Amino acid sequence: MQIIRTIARPLVAAPFMVTGLETLRNPAPRAEKVAPVLKPLADRVAWLPSKDPETLVRIQGAIGLGAGALFALGKFERLTTLLLAAEVVPALLTEHQFWKEDDPERRGVERALMLKNAGLFGVLLYAAAAPSRHRPVKAAKTNLREARLQAAIAKAEAGRRAERVRRKAAKRAAHAQRRAVKIGR
Repeated sequence: MQIIRTIARPLVAAPFMVTGLETLRNPAPRAEKVAPVLKPLADRVAWLPSKDPETLVRIQGAIGLGAGALFALGKFERLTTLLLAAEVVPALLTEHQFWKEDDPERRGVERALMLKNAGLFGVLLYAAAAPSRHRPVKAAKTNLREARLQAAIAKAEAGRRAERVRRKAAKRAAHAQRRAVKIGR
């Protein structure tokens, strides 16, 4: 299964990396596409670093390129898949609006591209929800901690038993000594 994940990660990350690189080089066409939807939204959200659609598109491109590269390398998989999935949402909302197309052929192409993006979004959510490959390591560490705790408890219990035996032996020795003193008088 690991070999499949190793092959699949770069394939899923490639569109984000290529789109991110193209967007960083030339953000104008994409900014023009998303500006009608982005402008009203950017005016309402105060925490955005800029209201300029071109700057926001560049930021999205940088996130796509960086997160895609990290995901392709298998680093920070959950974080990068969630970042990439969040990046797909604006594309789903603003690009490939097939219902606005009059030409049936163009409508079919736009619908296919929209469904491709929706499928990519689903794959990323699925990848983010996949079980971590580090769980066996976590389980082993937990078992090691439990074993160490059990050993410490056993050692403490053995120490208490040894102390009880030592006290009993000391009492017997003291009792024997008192008897020897009484007999020796």
